Amino acid sequence: MASVISQPNNTLYVSNIDWKIKKPLLRRALYSLMTRHGKVLEIVALRKEGLRGQAFVIFEDVQASTAALQAEQGFTFFGKDLKLAYAKEKSDRIAKRDGTYVPRAKRRKREEKSVSE
Repeated sequence: MASVISQPNNTLYVSNIDWKIKKPLLRRALYSLMTRHGKVLEIVALRKEGLRGQAFVIFEDVQASTAALQAEQGFTFFGKDLKLAYAKEKSDRIAKRDGTYVPRAKRRKREEKSVSE
């Protein structure tokens, strides 16, 4: 299996998380695990169908996200080995901070459905 290596950035994509873990516990545990490598600005964990078992950890700087990526790859977290990668896109929080933020078109799929009907 070939994994796509994204450009190093402040945000790590974390997958292979046990999706039975409740969101508050997941956030606290990821925060505890990741703050060892640098300041964590935010943890985004979604529990919608298709998005379970994944989270995004936004660090203050790229060095911290790189250190966490290298140190925690394969870490056994609630009985499963974490898979970490750089996020494909810069997180909105970082983009807003460095002035490159562009709002995304939300509800794009819903709008496309109503147009095609």
